[in-house]
Amino acid sequence: MTVSKPHFAAVVDSELPVLYRIAMTLTRKPEVAEDLVSQTLYLGAKNWVKFDGAFPRSWLIQILRNEFARLYRQKMNRPTVELDSVQEPSEEGFWKAIDWSLVGEGIHQEVQNLPEEYALAVSLCDIEELSYEEAAAAMEVPLGTVRSRLYRGRKLLRARLVRHLGALAPI
Repeated sequence: MTVSKPHFAAVVDSELPVLYRIAMTLTRKPEVAEDLVSQTLYLGAKNWVKFDGAFPRSWLIQILRNEFARLYRQKMNRPTVELDSVQEPSEEGFWKAIDWSLVGEGIHQEVQNLPEEYALAVSLCDIEELSYEEAAAAMEVPLGTVRSRLYRGRKLLRARLVRHLGALAPI
């Protein structure tokens, strides 16, 4: 089965917002995210002839991540969190109890505050709705690693949202 390869311009039109959101998740700075997306598009256009056409979103995200790692990894101070020290709320009913109108931007901010590998897994699978396979291709990791990072990222996110909701609660 051969995959029909779309035109690069069509892919860019549909994937530009996704690339920018992922770049913001990685860099946390709008001007740096814009530069990262621009470099990704340059490299994508330059290498489009080599691309097989399967999963263009994942391919572009993979380029973006590789470029981020190449340019910015030394500059980033990655937060570290001891997973064993995180108090996890009961999963039962947790997501149903969240008042989404109160949380709004807080969720996006808490996702960005996760360690990079967890933030990326949560962003790709839960926000951008990529399949685990597409996320694994984009992150250049095995499928099991995506699932593991997603589990840990969601666990940390739940704990942070509990703290966030506690801060919003009236005294």
